[in-house]
Amino acid sequence: MSLPDNFKINKDQTAALFLGASALAGIVYFIIFFIPRSKPDNQLILGLSASRVFLGAIWLGLLLINIGAVLLAGLELGPRHREFKGEVINFFSDHHIMIMMALYAVLSLTGAFLLLVIPPIIGPLHFLESVNIRLGGFITWIFLADLLLIVMLRLIAAETLGKDRVTAQLDEILIYVGLFLLTFVLYAQIAALIGWINKTKYSFWDLLAGAFLKGRLYIENPPYTHDLTLFRGKWYVPMPPLPAFLFLPIAYLIGAENLSTSYLSMVLSAINGVLVLLILKKLVQRKWINLSGQGMFWLVVLFLFGTPHLWVGISGRGWYVSQILTVLFLALAVYAALRFWSAWLVATFIAIAMLARPNSLMTWPFVFAISMQILKENNGRIDLKQAVLWSAKTVLPIAAAIFVLLTYNYLRFENFMDFGYTTVNAGPDIVLNVQTYGLFSPHYIPWNLEVMLLKMPKINWGVPFPTEPRGAVWPVDPTTTGMSIFFTTPALLYLFRRYPKQWWVWGAWIAVLFNVVMLSLYSNTGSAQFGYRYILDFLVPLIAMLAVGMGKKVPWLFIVLVLFSIAINIYGAYWFMNG
Repeated sequence: MSLPDNFKINKDQTAALFLGASALAGIVYFIIFFIPRSKPDNQLILGLSASRVFLGAIWLGLLLINIGAVLLAGLELGPRHREFKGEVINFFSDHHIMIMMALYAVLSLTGAFLLLVIPPIIGPLHFLESVNIRLGGFITWIFLADLLLIVMLRLIAAETLGKDRVTAQLDEILIYVGLFLLTFVLYAQIAALIGWINKTKYSFWDLLAGAFLKGRLYIENPPYTHDLTLFRGKWYVPMPPLPAFLFLPIAYLIGAENLSTSYLSMVLSAINGVLVLLILKKLVQRKWINLSGQGMFWLVVLFLFGTPHLWVGISGRGWYVSQILTVLFLALAVYAALRFWSAWLVATFIAIAMLARPNSLMTWPFVFAISMQILKENNGRIDLKQAVLWSAKTVLPIAAAIFVLLTYNYLRFENFMDFGYTTVNAGPDIVLNVQTYGLFSPHYIPWNLEVMLLKMPKINWGVPFPTEPRGAVWPVDPTTTGMSIFFTTPALLYLFRRYPKQWWVWGAWIAVLFNVVMLSLYSNTGSAQFGYRYILDFLVPLIAMLAVGMGKKVPWLFIVLVLFSIAINIYGAYWFMNG
């Protein structure tokens, strides 16, 4: 049904309205910019410093262009005016892709700056403070003007932009950039609000990256030794070395002592959110799930804020950075499989994840099943030879990762099979268990499964929220050994449903099962932690399985459970960092 003529957009009036709003905002911010005076010894003219005069000149020039555009759109001054307006329209038609790309880039950059200078984030990012003082108003106006211009062009050039494939791709990229920025900023905000900024103890990877730069595999005179392994008078990080390797270029450029593993972890966490959205979109495109945009939103929000990914992502401590990187590379492996990229590349992502957490290999059945599902849809059946060939291609990258891990062990401890956990300087109970029963044993199964699936927190009825967190009694008092995944993320209760008999679904559940079996045999439940952080090892297939149960309309009960999950994990992050 078409709109009546009197409801149709008048392009000239619409352009004049949006451009006028942009000019008005620019004038207001321009006046505010000129009100304060520079220091007396730094004044050039009108009480302003040379740098402010220079910025003011640029600003005034842009304002005049903006006001001229308002006059061009809103007035009719004769044939010459109409001819010039036509030239402007033709120029936009010929170059609209480049223009929209530039506008989206400016929007992303200025939006990122404005998000980062929101207190309390700007406190730790002190280098932004001086920029915000000098340029904050100008950048704010540029952001508003750019946003208004994009909306205006989308309205008055809907015929051109609506059919343009590149513009649609730009829209999608803007969504991913926006999700990344918002995730990073919200993680940083939560970290700042709970007092978890510049907490460098147990970071490990900044120290190890610095050691690697000096040609050492050990840390010389570490400021802390908890969870480090002493071997022949030298302290080693027992965990696999992927984070230190990846942080090497940054450590080289800015110095290992300046590395903030917390902020790097938040960046990686934000990338994980984007990857989960990409995976869900690809599942929809393949018509394996019937998920709406609203459903994707709630699942991504659940992943980022309603699971241990939240507090693990903001921490920056050594064990937790390894897990965030594991999620990242396993998500890349799943996405690569969904894109039906080379088996070599899929396996390479899994192999890299193994260099952070070796049990990442347990996700192999999921990517194998995805690839087989695609082969079946492309060819009508799965040929045994193709399945064997695909599997064979994954062997070399995974074998290379195993070789690297074993060689790394030998170079440190002169034993290919020694990861350093039997003599680690950790909790005495954990070390005693490893020395008595080994790193993996059926002895650990009952306790691991209880923590993973059943363990609840202690409820202190009538106790107020602690005003002095350290040592205070908490109304809901978790245990650092871990808690049930269904308590900390109640939205996972939606996993209990019937599933279609498809290769990729079977593969997801087999990957989950393999992870659960291996983790139940492990000597450590994941402590210290809130909830059960090892769920991150198989969280991507779990999110995919939740998506199977969602239709076009997200059940209201699921939304309620997601909100409960978020509240629980924000409470848990505060408890874990301060309790």
